[in-house]
Amino acid sequence: MSNMSHEHEHQHRPHDQVTPESMEHQYTSAEQIWSGNPNQALVAYLGTHPAPHGTALDIGCGEGADLVWLAAQGFETTGIDFAPTAVTRAKHNAPDSEVLLVAFTEFSIESGRQFDVVSCSYGQIPANDISVGHLENLVAPGGTLLFTHHDFDSESAATPKWLAEHLSSNFTVEVLESFERDIKTGAGAHHHVDIVLKAKKVS
Repeated sequence: MSNMSHEHEHQHRPHDQVTPESMEHQYTSAEQIWSGNPNQALVAYLGTHPAPHGTALDIGCGEGADLVWLAAQGFETTGIDFAPTAVTRAKHNAPDSEVLLVAFTEFSIESGRQFDVVSCSYGQIPANDISVGHLENLVAPGGTLLFTHHDFDSESAATPKWLAEHLSSNFTVEVLESFERDIKTGAGAHHHVDIVLKAKKVS
């Protein structure tokens, strides 16, 4: 099967079926999967961040493009991903960032760390209260959560709309809206509408 066929197969797999194994298979099917540019929603919604410094966590960092952009804004950056090949590429592309091979839940429980910005673009966060608690705990008081995903419905994966309804009173939702992106290359180029959630941790 060609690289293009692998990519096409992944693009139409239900979001509920994305696993570390399926993502690793996608990464090993080609030398580069994504466009190499930072997520357009990340730039649009954090590009005017009032304090471009502090710490930032990228959940599901992929090949590291978002880490490179966050570091350029002055953040001390950490990326996590559960696909070994993604982590290898992110370490190469974002050498100034800490990049860890770890699942979201494991990192949340074991690290005990908090960040001024937590960004998750297309990450697979389970839609349950335990995962929401882990996600909230990663955000430092006064910090920002930016959660971006394609416009889809899921029974088991958190979407921005679902997450907005399940965040605790410690968070204020500042943005929940559709975002049209103009992207022509990379594995996700066929998705043109994302939903963006931006929330601030007030305590």
